[in-house]
Amino acid sequence: MSTSIPAGRRPARILQNRIRPLVLAVSALTLGLSLLRAAAQDNSALIDALVREGVLTQEKAENIRTDLQRDLATTSAGKIKLSSSVTELKLSGDLRLRYQYDDRQLQVPDGSNVSQQSRYRFRLRLNAEAKLGRDWFAGFSLGTGQPSDSEEQTFENGFDDYNIYITKAYLGWQPNDWLTVVAGKQKNPFYTTDLLWDPDITPTGLTETIAFHKLPLFGSGGSAGPSGGFGKDGKSIAAPDARPAENPWEVTLVAGQFIFDDNGEFNLDSDFGTDAYLFVEQLIATYKFNKDTSVTLAPAYYTYTAADLTGLTNANPFTDEGDLITGSTQLQTTTTDAVQRQVTYSAAGVPTVVLTPLTTTTASETTVTPTTGPRTVTTSQQVTRSAQTTQVGAASGLPNNPALAGRQFTTTEQGASRTVTTTNNVRLPAVSGETRQLHILAAPGDVSFKLGGLKSKLYWDVAYNFSGRERYEDIYQLAGTGNDYSSRDALAWLVGVQIGETRKKGDWAAYLNYRETGIASIDPNLNDSNFGLSELNTRGFKLGLAYQLADAVVLSVTGYVAWNLDENLAGGRATNAAQTAPLSPNGIADANAANVLQVDLSIKF
Repeated sequence: MSTSIPAGRRPARILQNRIRPLVLAVSALTLGLSLLRAAAQDNSALIDALVREGVLTQEKAENIRTDLQRDLATTSAGKIKLSSSVTELKLSGDLRLRYQYDDRQLQVPDGSNVSQQSRYRFRLRLNAEAKLGRDWFAGFSLGTGQPSDSEEQTFENGFDDYNIYITKAYLGWQPNDWLTVVAGKQKNPFYTTDLLWDPDITPTGLTETIAFHKLPLFGSGGSAGPSGGFGKDGKSIAAPDARPAENPWEVTLVAGQFIFDDNGEFNLDSDFGTDAYLFVEQLIATYKFNKDTSVTLAPAYYTYTAADLTGLTNANPFTDEGDLITGSTQLQTTTTDAVQRQVTYSAAGVPTVVLTPLTTTTASETTVTPTTGPRTVTTSQQVTRSAQTTQVGAASGLPNNPALAGRQFTTTEQGASRTVTTTNNVRLPAVSGETRQLHILAAPGDVSFKLGGLKSKLYWDVAYNFSGRERYEDIYQLAGTGNDYSSRDALAWLVGVQIGETRKKGDWAAYLNYRETGIASIDPNLNDSNFGLSELNTRGFKLGLAYQLADAVVLSVTGYVAWNLDENLAGGRATNAAQTAPLSPNGIADANAANVLQVDLSIKF
């Protein structure tokens, strides 16, 4: 059934049909203008669409573009110009204000009075992440600290200003969902804890990430479900449920090849002529029981090329500047002159005197080191007899004495004494490559779940150095110091629990973990700079509480309580090797105990 339109109403209807697109176009342009000003970008696609629909002429479209650009140029956003290669740019940053107290008790007291300190500190970071088309991305970060394991600066030196350093600078390629390659100074790509890695460290090199669960070969996206087919009229029928089944497994391989330190290739010493590289391979497997419960296992293997390290600035660097003065040896030689006088009376009472010059030489050695204190050992005592002199009768100066006939008397008369002292330094030989004998198998993981509606997890980390004994005896030079190697010196482990997380205002989180770190278990240049003040041969607790004051503001308190794993481990490179601080860096296991308290106010923007 059709309905005709009266002739008198046709012009009105025609006018209405022509005006309606124009009204819609004006509304669209108004919305586009507001979005343009808000987002500070050109809405050329919208204007082009209106031109194609015939709503706008090309001339009017160009006029509108000119007006919009003029309006945009008057805003602050319009003054920012990006390269045409940048398809998306994200800027972010954070500021952390910190109060820190720390103290430590040295295994070998050094006589200084710097065992505790309180500081007010801050950290500022600025980040930029850019997408460069569909497959490429890049980024950089700026921070306030040069040491790799801390970007903190201390408020001091009469309102001095502070330096800014490049903490990240990387380029990435992601041609598909399952492969990512990143080169440069980048965020740590591994699943790990602060047992092995300080959270502030950004390694430099090349990483490759393969997400196996996203590969079509492994069924990413799951089954497509049954096909809807076609009806009798030839139109398609929607399948009952075309959503793919969710895969509970996530399996990712991460490999990293990092340049740790650069050495001159033409140095005669092989370690000084070899660059230090760190190679890491890790398989991260997560199984999701449901949206709130999962388990993750992430075994990894770490190994280095054997090389010397110089110029490191981390909290407690283990570097080798050559052999070190570790104390002094004082050799004292005392020479004493004497004369042995033997008087013999004949049967007639006539005296005969025999004079024998004697020289007694005594040598004693006193060794002074920070680990043992003064220790004196008498090394030798020698008596030397010179040519004898015989005097008979009156020549002896003694009268005849028949009453002493047949008797003999011997006496020793002391003469002058002279002492000569020679002092020599006690030295540790240079380390043969600080990255030697590190072949570490690590196995971090966690079980995540909800507890009372709060996201929580049990987590752990384990690391074992297969070359622990060699590192203990050769690199740390502890062989022959009275310390015995044990298997736990090559083992480090951690176990902890976290309840809650901070994501929005009102959220809170609490955590507690316990760890033990053998002296030969991990790299002392990578581990957390806060726990035990970055020293090895430690055990103890880390605990913290955080509360989200606002969506971008978090207040947190963190405490570290650490003490030594092997008591009285001293000597070699474990404790402060030098008798005076300028001669040597700190040892890697100087402390009997170390405690740290940090109160942080963190703001993200």
